Amino acid sequence: MTASDYRSRFTEWDRRSWVRSKPHRDSPFTAGGHFFSADLCPLSACPPVLAAPAGVRAAILVHSLYLHLEFTVQLEMGPVNEICALLRSPGFLPWLPAAMKDDVLRIYTDEAGHAEMSNTLKSAVMAETGVVPIEHRPRFLTELATLYSAELPAYRPLVKLFFAIVSETLITGTLTRLPKDPSVQPAVRELAQDHAADEGRHHAFFRQLFELLWPRMPLPLRRKIGALLPRVIHAFLWPDEPALTSVLRSMPGEFDDPVGIVAEMSASARTRDGVLRNATPTLRMLRDNGVFEDPPVSRAFLDAGLLR
Repeated sequence: MTASDYRSRFTEWDRRSWVRSKPHRDSPFTAGGHFFSADLCPLSACPPVLAAPAGVRAAILVHSLYLHLEFTVQLEMGPVNEICALLRSPGFLPWLPAAMKDDVLRIYTDEAGHAEMSNTLKSAVMAETGVVPIEHRPRFLTELATLYSAELPAYRPLVKLFFAIVSETLITGTLTRLPKDPSVQPAVRELAQDHAADEGRHHAFFRQLFELLWPRMPLPLRRKIGALLPRVIHAFLWPDEPALTSVLRSMPGEFDDPVGIVAEMSASARTRDGVLRNATPTLRMLRDNGVFEDPPVSRAFLDAGLLR
């Protein structure tokens, strides 16, 4: 792909973007509706949780929604929009088509809207349920800080850039399956559906950005970044073990061994299969662009359980 091949997915942005054209959803909460899909909650399949009272299981689903919403706020306002601001800078990747740099501002606006919609829903759910969110720092932020600080300053913008590319090319079950789960509150499903519609355009943008950028990088740099990509994928898709442990600990008397429950969940085939399934769109992008043809990079993905 060359710069002249760029196809904007934002030509009808004013009409299709949630933040530009759609009203805030105001569907009321319904009696008996779940606040998250049990199929998407990694704790829900754990035997001690399955054996817990219905009220406890329902509260865990509320916490799962909180974790998802706070993840969204921190991701969109943090790494993604920080990279959008950097991409818009004339001095960063100056060879990018002008249309791409224009579209970055539209993505920036979308992402700020997603953060706001998520925060608003979180407040509404707190008022409705009385369940208090746990205090936590999303795991992906810790992983990004570790990767970022380990590199020389010259490489740090690229680390954050590929972190954003991965985040925007993953299409997780929360966006694809949550809107279709009739057991979940309509307000939650509607937010996920609105978010997913915008993210489809963002996925196309960042895939094209990758297709332009990867071939221009020298082989040593491709190997350096390629070896980091499995850790970046896991940063987003692996269950947030500290946060989930804190959720179980917030219910004293219900669970004797929160650390053990979460550790067993993380070691399960269900978790590994879920990570691989949700990574499929990004792995497909990497495969289509020859990333796995370089043995050191493919070995890193094999070691991480992301290639079979």
